[in-house]
Amino acid sequence: MSKAATAISQNTRYLESQAARESNARSYPRRIPIAIAEAEGIYVKDMDGKNYIDCLAGAGTLALGHNHPVVLEAIRELLDQKRPLHTLDLTTPVKEQFVEELFASLPPEFARQAKIQFCGPTGGDAVEAAIKLVKTATGRRSIFSFQGGYHGSTHATMSLSGTLGKKSGCRG
Repeated sequence: MSKAATAISQNTRYLESQAARESNARSYPRRIPIAIAEAEGIYVKDMDGKNYIDCLAGAGTLALGHNHPVVLEAIRELLDQKRPLHTLDLTTPVKEQFVEELFASLPPEFARQAKIQFCGPTGGDAVEAAIKLVKTATGRRSIFSFQGGYHGSTHATMSLSGTLGKKSGCRG
């Protein structure tokens, strides 16, 4: 079997496994059927060895690209210093530095009254927090959203989307 045929079978194997094991809530894999083997900068390489430009930028979480040297250096530095990487809402010196820089970037009058909310590791968490904030602030129960927009894969965020594919198989 040629190297290309072996790679294609690997790509297909991963995609078939994903389709069999993951819920219908996944969105990009159905439209972009690749299994990624390597990633660097803005480029990804699939299991077939084909190179692509990653226009998703890691679906919003990798704005600097994949394996960016500055990010890798910062991560290695934190690891070497035994700094905590996953602390949820607990504070750390690194988190405090981030908050200080964020507030320093805001207009001073706004910053004096501002509060920050760390929503969690996903955009869906942020949308869920926004839904709660709007309902609390307005006292209303209804939410307006754009049809077909992607708001996340949680139950509440999927309810905001007019796209039915992700919802098929979900009840209640």
